[in-house]
Amino acid sequence: MFKAKLATALAVVFFAAQLSAQAKLINLVDGLITDISNAVANASPGDVIQLPPGTNVMTQTINLNGVSLIGAGTNQTVLIDEENRVVSAQMINLYPTAGHLTEVANLQLRGGVTNTGINYYGAIACFGSANTSWRIDNVDFNGLYAKNICTYGNSASVIDHNVFYERSISIEANCFIPNDGEGDQSYAYPPTYGLSSSNVLYVEDNYFTNIVGYVSSVGACDGEGGARMVFRYNTVMNDCFNNHGTETGGRNRSERSFEIYDNTFSYGANAPGYPCFAVALIRGGSGVIFNNTCTGYNQLVALRNYRYTTSYYGQWEPFGGANGVTAWDSNSPTLYLSGISAGPNGATYLQVTGANWTPNQWVGYTVLDLNSGLFSPITTNSANTIYYIGSDGASASIIAGTPLTFNTGDAFQVHLVYAALDQPGRGSGNLIQDNGQAANGFLITLDILTGTQSWPNEVLEPIYCWGNTLNGAPTTMTSAYPQIQAGRDFYNGTSAPGYTPYVYPHPLDVGGPSYINSNTNNGSGNGGNTNSNSNTNQLLPPSNLHIIGQ
Repeated sequence: MFKAKLATALAVVFFAAQLSAQAKLINLVDGLITDISNAVANASPGDVIQLPPGTNVMTQTINLNGVSLIGAGTNQTVLIDEENRVVSAQMINLYPTAGHLTEVANLQLRGGVTNTGINYYGAIACFGSANTSWRIDNVDFNGLYAKNICTYGNSASVIDHNVFYERSISIEANCFIPNDGEGDQSYAYPPTYGLSSSNVLYVEDNYFTNIVGYVSSVGACDGEGGARMVFRYNTVMNDCFNNHGTETGGRNRSERSFEIYDNTFSYGANAPGYPCFAVALIRGGSGVIFNNTCTGYNQLVALRNYRYTTSYYGQWEPFGGANGVTAWDSNSPTLYLSGISAGPNGATYLQVTGANWTPNQWVGYTVLDLNSGLFSPITTNSANTIYYIGSDGASASIIAGTPLTFNTGDAFQVHLVYAALDQPGRGSGNLIQDNGQAANGFLITLDILTGTQSWPNEVLEPIYCWGNTLNGAPTTMTSAYPQIQAGRDFYNGTSAPGYTPYVYPHPLDVGGPSYINSNTNNGSGNGGNTNSNSNTNQLLPPSNLHIIGQ
């Protein structure tokens, strides 16, 4: 209890110092892009630009170097995204500076009608660094053809009291440590949970709603490159929590950690794809999931490790698949079995003539087809037939690539993978770094401790899951992979040992815009903050907005 109170007190002192720095208020008469650009160019870190009511089109990126941008209200200050996707896709780049809170608040960002190609780099891009802080709050993200917010690098940061009408991913956390886009340093850094998480990305008290239909098109959030995120006290409609694994992002590694708690997830009965496959899609990293209330989903968590069934190997993909012989995973050195397939062509099982195996003796091992290079974890076996993930329709649905099949005469091997790189439930390990390129142009990526391509000795850091409900009943998480095990890689029904959530609300989360609430007006321009519209924001959607499935 003393530690919790001390951490809270220190946090409040730190963030109060961020807000108390003397700032100049610049009131704009017009909100044209040229007026905003000129004001930003003449502002200093800590200054606040107050936008007037009005609707204006954004055609060039605004770079906020320690400068805050505050509107007159989400229904009054509207900026329309007509950014050229080729020249500079972001509407706002946010670069916080030490000693000042950098904030974007009290306005609406609306999708355009001409530039409707998806911007994958964020309508707002936030570039954090040590000893800085930023906040995005009380903003309506209204049907943007863009990932709404993309973050890069750790700061004391919070995204709160916003409304997201989603055409794309709402919030994407791309890395934790600045300039560590792949996430290697984050995966070599100690964990940061609960009271130790002041410098991770906080997402709290937001409203997310999917306006395009199928959940695969959007996502309340995503994380990769060693990102660390706390997602709490949010309301999510017809969508889910996502993170990336160490696979489809190329060289990028998984999200490192997540804390998902006290949220409400609802998927409407008339929404496409009802019931949704899962509340959370977890493809890597570790964390805690607790006290979430969920309705309209098939399961709480869909645990995935796509490398167990698909080889991600190429010029910029050094890790390959977790097939039992890839150097980056924890593998047994033993070749347990080899032979020839006797089954028919295209068989979704392996049949071996003359075998006399004990039933289920190969469960948890991996079978590798040497002819196709495809592989999969074994789920069951009889005396002469092996079945694996992909042998039936249900398990085949979790394979991201080509499912394993055998032809008559295919050579096979059976190996054992103890744990895959960055799989769910694994934590910090040795530092991995790129060391140039080989003659064929492929990346040379090495474990710095061993100087070779090798398993980086990632510690076991289980996911803890407790106190969640699904469709009105208590629920738990399960795994379709023999290598991701309950009681080892994740635990149900028990809280994480020693875990205490960080102070709520976040010290930067003061409800309305921080500048307005702090009353730190040093004055200039029109002589102070005359905004009286800080209560015009709406946490819930307007009554005339149709929510799919409701």
